[in-house]
Amino acid sequence: MNLDNKQKKIWEASENTEFIYVPNKNEVWERLIQQIEILENETNLKKKNQFNNSLKWKLVPHINIDLNKIIAYSFIFILLMPISYNYFTTNVVLTKIGQQDNIVLSDGSKIILNAESKLVYNKNFNKDNRLVKLEGEAYFQVSQNHLPFTINTDYGEITVLGTAFNVRNRNDGFELGVNEGKVRISNKDNVLQLIEGQSINVESKFNTEDISDITYNKYPDWINNKFYCNNTPLKKLCDEIERTFDIKIRFSKYSLKEIAVTGVIDAPNINTVLHTISLLTQHEFKLVGDICTII
Repeated sequence: MNLDNKQKKIWEASENTEFIYVPNKNEVWERLIQQIEILENETNLKKKNQFNNSLKWKLVPHINIDLNKIIAYSFIFILLMPISYNYFTTNVVLTKIGQQDNIVLSDGSKIILNAESKLVYNKNFNKDNRLVKLEGEAYFQVSQNHLPFTINTDYGEITVLGTAFNVRNRNDGFELGVNEGKVRISNKDNVLQLIEGQSINVESKFNTEDISDITYNKYPDWINNKFYCNNTPLKKLCDEIERTFDIKIRFSKYSLKEIAVTGVIDAPNINTVLHTISLLTQHEFKLVGDICTII
């Protein structure tokens, strides 16, 4: 065969071309029938399973939802049970800054709760026990009773039968002073017994060396609207003033905080208090609104 140059190039190119395989029409038909049969079988099986499952799910969905709710409610109940138990079985008395409260317990004991303090006791108080928990400061007049009167504090446990005493349980220290009777204070390290006219005033741990005599005849000062100071740092005194009158006190110099204050300050109102401290410290106290600046 004689080919011209153009035909020859086409022929050579065709030798390198991969042609698409065209299957036999009978083979294609058989494969199609097989795929249809497979699809029909799968569809029938799926319908059967759906039918069986539908019977199951018609009954089960509500049961599953109810079970989930029950589990969720049970979990919430478990979490809230201690809170709800405390809510229904305990009494809590809170005082804010600038506030005091008078409490009379079911045994006749009287408590004056100082500002920014918290007292917690069971609603069955005086039945099996006389147990209270104190955060802050309070003055107790405990009635005589065969049940010990116990006060839980961060620094130790105070136990009495019938007496009058003051407890101060705050972040900056602990104070216990006895006006009448005997008081026992105990923790894991020590057990002390204080009698009338004795007190302890510590910043952390206490021992027998910390027991001292009460020198102020109107102890504790705060229930008599007074501030008793005996070389008391001005910063500590100002903390009590802030708590009592709900104001903020700022120091123009850090060194002012360490000024020692000695004396009895009448506290009928904030202006009287600031005027007296100004005389004792020889520094000016400027009160604008609820902010006092010491200059």
